[in-house]
Amino acid sequence: MAFKPKPLRLDRLRHLERPFGWVPFRLLTSGQLASLSVSSKALYLVLCLVADRHGLSYWGEERLRAQVGLDMAALRHARDELQSHDLLAFDGRLYQLLALSVAERPPSPPASKPRRGSGAPEPISAVLAPLLKRLEK
Repeated sequence: MAFKPKPLRLDRLRHLERPFGWVPFRLLTSGQLASLSVSSKALYLVLCLVADRHGLSYWGEERLRAQVGLDMAALRHARDELQSHDLLAFDGRLYQLLALSVAERPPSPPASKPRRGSGAPEPISAVLAPLLKRLEK
């Protein structure tokens, strides 16, 4: 019989969300994505790609570190940041991506759109492009 660990947080099992699936669109509309560091965004994306249907990932730190392109300290910092934003549970060896909290609401729309170069958040495509190139190798 194969070892099958139980999810760390049964109350927060992830489910496919419309319109996009395993990467919840509410992460963007709630403003959480903008509040994460680039390293945390990259780690979250890789975990979304490698996790099972319950959000569980069995990948070890070294494998994640190599895939995301971070040193061990940066990987741990990214993991801690995702945990502090209530997006991830970790028990020392098993990762679980958590379903977004029901309480997450989109922020109020800004009064005006910020112009690029004026301190506006980096577009998600610019953040993910280097990671996607690394995954293609």
